[in-house]
Amino acid sequence: MDGFIDFSFGSGDDTVGKRSKRFKGETGRSYRVSFVWFTDYDGDGVPSDSANIKFTGCERVYKQGVGYVMIDNSNRAAMLSLLGEQPKQQVATVICVWPCDKDGELDKASFKAGKGWQVQPWTFSPDKYRTIGQNHKRFPLTKHDLTLNCSDGQFQKMTFTPEGESLLLKYLNSENEDYRAVAHKIMSEARSVAQNIYGELARKLTLDEVREKLGGEPSSPTGNHSDKNVDSMLDDIGI
Repeated sequence: MDGFIDFSFGSGDDTVGKRSKRFKGETGRSYRVSFVWFTDYDGDGVPSDSANIKFTGCERVYKQGVGYVMIDNSNRAAMLSLLGEQPKQQVATVICVWPCDKDGELDKASFKAGKGWQVQPWTFSPDKYRTIGQNHKRFPLTKHDLTLNCSDGQFQKMTFTPEGESLLLKYLNSENEDYRAVAHKIMSEARSVAQNIYGELARKLTLDEVREKLGGEPSSPTGNHSDKNVDSMLDDIGI
């Protein structure tokens, strides 16, 4: 939810208690997506003319029983010693997955009805980020959709094909007020998903919290619990 939203039973309460499901491709399926998280918005809450696609990222380590733990320069040496693993970078953004069949062909009836789309967080490797960036150079993803062809759902192996237009822009630029309203709803959901995007990547835990999850004893309460701002750390990753 984005701030306070008024609703009643059966009216406007469809998102109550729901959490956005992270996008994950299925083997043998293709997906058409629009990138819907931007660096800048105008007064109406839609991307400005100078806006670019926004991403975030971090270094993280996965540990059974703990989950993904964020690694930064404030905890790197001690956390890696405790977890016994080397960190890997991961990238995240927000996409709108359009209603399509398994071959990535748009369900035109659903699209015309303004239904069937899903706004979802998507996390992926730096290799995918670089490949998507190469597509973006020739087909800016602020103006073009991307089709994701998943050949291996377990390991999320994908190839990417840019589309000739953006379905989000078709809604945004439509003369039909109802279609523009759908676009604004997509943008609102995207901003709501983006508010929780860091949690999709990893958790910022202290050494004591990790020790407890691993079944060990926390250290003395006089230990160092310094914590840097997550946003500042992400700015230094350079993805």
